[in-house]
Amino acid sequence: MKKITLLILTLLAILIACKNDGGSIYAMEQRYKNFLNILPDDVKNDYTLNSDKYGNMYKEWIDEFNTWTDNTINTENQKEQEISSRITPDKIEYALETLTSKDYERNLPAELMSKVKAHTDQLSLKIKELEKDEDFANSMMKLKNDEAVENFTTEDTIFYYVWNYLITIERLRRFQ
Repeated sequence: MKKITLLILTLLAILIACKNDGGSIYAMEQRYKNFLNILPDDVKNDYTLNSDKYGNMYKEWIDEFNTWTDNTINTENQKEQEISSRITPDKIEYALETLTSKDYERNLPAELMSKVKAHTDQLSLKIKELEKDEDFANSMMKLKNDEAVENFTTEDTIFYYVWNYLITIERLRRFQ
């Protein structure tokens, strides 16, 4: 009986975690919704893909990020093919070279990140005003604690939310 109960609880936990939307993406979407929920309606719109002011720009940045991702993967695949043409997979050198050919962490989309950062620095001015209200400041601090970014400045926090949860939410796991 204990084994059946444990099995049912385990399966239930897995189903809840996955939510058929992909557990990781679903959790990220929920965290972003938590951020949006503390914002007043007039500010909240600035942080959505349907934003009257910024929606088209956000969609362009998503496309730019996806292009960067595709180009990075294509470059890595080409490097791996070149390595495969001269070293067999059973050699340690093959493993070392294929591992070091993965350069997406060294080749970040810095220009795009700079554009997003300049934009979010402007958005954060409204957030700084809102943080003068104790209730909002407490809600923001709770979110920052939940995200483990409690030492981030307001500017860094706003960049974090927009970059991770609005612009690059659909990124491949290896780019997270």
